[in-house]
Amino acid sequence: MRKVLGENHRRAVLIDKIKGVIYGHAIGDAIGLATEFLDKNAYKVYYPDGFSDYSQMVMDRHRSRWKPGEWTDDTDQMLCILKSIVEKKEVEPKAIAKRIFDWAYGGGKGIGRTVYGVISSPSFLFEPHETAQRIWISSGKKAAANGAVMRTSVLGVWNYNDFDEVKKNAEIAAKVTHFDPRCVASAVAVSLAIAQLLGGETDIDSIFSFVQKEVDQIDAQAKDYLYMARLSGLSAFQLDAKDSIGYTYKAMGAGFWALTQNDFKKAILEIVRECGDADTNAAVAGGLLGAKVGFKRLPSDWMKGLRNKTVLDRHIERLLDIVE
Repeated sequence: MRKVLGENHRRAVLIDKIKGVIYGHAIGDAIGLATEFLDKNAYKVYYPDGFSDYSQMVMDRHRSRWKPGEWTDDTDQMLCILKSIVEKKEVEPKAIAKRIFDWAYGGGKGIGRTVYGVISSPSFLFEPHETAQRIWISSGKKAAANGAVMRTSVLGVWNYNDFDEVKKNAEIAAKVTHFDPRCVASAVAVSLAIAQLLGGETDIDSIFSFVQKEVDQIDAQAKDYLYMARLSGLSAFQLDAKDSIGYTYKAMGAGFWALTQNDFKKAILEIVRECGDADTNAAVAGGLLGAKVGFKRLPSDWMKGLRNKTVLDRHIERLLDIVE
């Protein structure tokens, strides 16, 4: 009986953390939309009394494409990966490519430049990795946008108890559209941290050390941003710096900074106030911090205001059916 009770408790904790990842990601995305593409000076104009709830969102030309409390492309693409995993029971690049392609050409909103450039290539559906590599090479190997790290959280859930698989899967999914090693390293870092949290690791320093070692094999720059996240304040990332708001290591850095925090709402709002690509930064942070604090400790008012929860619940249930 004691063994059964222990197993039931372990499963309940795991489910709470998995729901925390998916809901944390979506909530961060939806709340971060409020300051996406703004800088901190514009924030003061848009929100002179501060911002803390979907209902306060200024519905300008960009934000009015969504309703307050609605998630954006960061979560849509994460769900593309989730649905592909549920269907295939593995991380299969062509299946993910097809899901992203169908979403994009079925009315998907907020598609980034890198993703659009790759999916619009005639070869994308047949050889996504090769297509993404060609696009990356043609860009001078300079493009390192955050479109892979923004959708990677679910890859820390699938096969969470096998870190080699998590690492491999995060790389496979990232390279569907983002071939740059920096994009791969940031996606691997976030996915591995989530997997460690789901596996029961509670020592944040241990998580940082493990992740730094793993991503250093992919791109040595990654560890510098992880050090910043652990030792510096969020402002060190200059998230609203005009020329680099979409840099993948900024999103990763914001996420790992959030991992050092304990209050979900306070951490996400601090990221939102830093502006820049705030929905992506907050989505990455929300997935990581959601894995740490769990679903039950997510802000109740933000949960209540989040749209399309029945859709999210349905996908989570299907994912839970195949996660041991």
